Amino acid sequence: MVEFIVFCVPAVIYLIVQSRRAGSSLTVARQRLGAVWGAPSASGWAAALLVPLLLAGWLAIVTIPAEVLEAPGVSVARLTSVSVGVGVVLRAVGEEVLFRGLLGGVFMRRLGFWWGNLLQAALFVVPHLLLLAVDLRTWPIIPVQFAAGWLLGWLRHKTGTFVPGAMVHAVSNVAAGLIAA
Repeated sequence: MVEFIVFCVPAVIYLIVQSRRAGSSLTVARQRLGAVWGAPSASGWAAALLVPLLLAGWLAIVTIPAEVLEAPGVSVARLTSVSVGVGVVLRAVGEEVLFRGLLGGVFMRRLGFWWGNLLQAALFVVPHLLLLAVDLRTWPIIPVQFAAGWLLGWLRHKTGTFVPGAMVHAVSNVAAGLIAA
């Protein structure tokens, strides 16, 4: 829950600042952030990304030795209760708000899709690098996180919203937690 709040605070500040600008509104600020539902086709694009993301996540997890997955710092992601599952979902939504909504939106508008998406995907990897501090054998997760960040950034760019990406991200994280359990 704390991570969800920490990830969302910059977006809330962005919404407040943008909606107070002369000639702007909260609706325009929400659209720029990608905090809108989007067209029904956005769900179709999200569903299409779900299979490769799940496959990549599964491949990464099965390449990590079992004793590493049992380590205390890694086992937090394992789904052992409903409250842990809710935390996993909220973290995924918070990450989408920050990385695809705020950072991806700003970077893609200012740098163009390719550079902006590359930058937000690289920044998305940074907090996941902490897994390497637990055990270097968790490294297969890092390229998967980068690819997922890039694909979810593409989805945000294509649909104009981070909402479908948040749903895919949450499902992927829950599936990874179930695989690791």
